[in-house]
Amino acid sequence: MKKFLLNYWKSIVVIISILYLSFASPSTFSKIPTFENEDKLVHMLMYAGLCAILIFDFRLADKNNNTKSKHGYILCLIFPILLGGVVEILQPLYFAPRSASWFDFGANVSGILLSWIFMHVFENIIHKLFVRRKA
Repeated sequence: MKKFLLNYWKSIVVIISILYLSFASPSTFSKIPTFENEDKLVHMLMYAGLCAILIFDFRLADKNNNTKSKHGYILCLIFPILLGGVVEILQPLYFAPRSASWFDFGANVSGILLSWIFMHVFENIIHKLFVRRKA
């Protein structure tokens, strides 16, 4: 457990931050200037960040083990999607006046997918730039 916490502490901090922002009273953020659909952008950025940090933490932990597990990368995609779905379901049940929204969930998934794709493209570019040059 200690090794897990040390390897994934950044991801855990981001998850706690997302949970706070998702369940805090809307009045907490009433003084923040807004624009139309800014909440969708925030959802997308929060979950894109979560996915990126999960992949980053996984790569660091995997680098130490040298396993290159594809299951870990899939988990970095599935876990944030499940988290976003659970948060949307729990909001109206336990944190009124919060409400669930398919559009919020869609923004979450969009951010996750964009981040996951970006992280994989970035990984391939790094591989091409540094690994092939050494050979």
